[in-house]
Amino acid sequence: AILDQSCKGIFDRELFKKLDRVCDDCYNLYRKPYVAIDCRRGCYQNLVFRQCIQDLQLMDDLDEYANAVQV
Repeated sequence: AILDQSCKGIFDRELFKKLDRVCDDCYNLYRKPYVAIDCRRGCYQNLVFRQCIQDLQLMDDLDEYANAVQV
């Protein structure tokens, strides 16, 4: 996993793993290195992360992920 330096502060490891997993799964879906990097950019607060949520059919969990990246 690539830790984006924009993620600062104290983190819940389980929460971080869950967010990171979205980016890993999205990378596995598309097999493009920039997907994994861009997905994590801005501590997961970006359009690529949101698109990954949609592409992985996780829209039912969108509110949970949105709250997580605002912590």
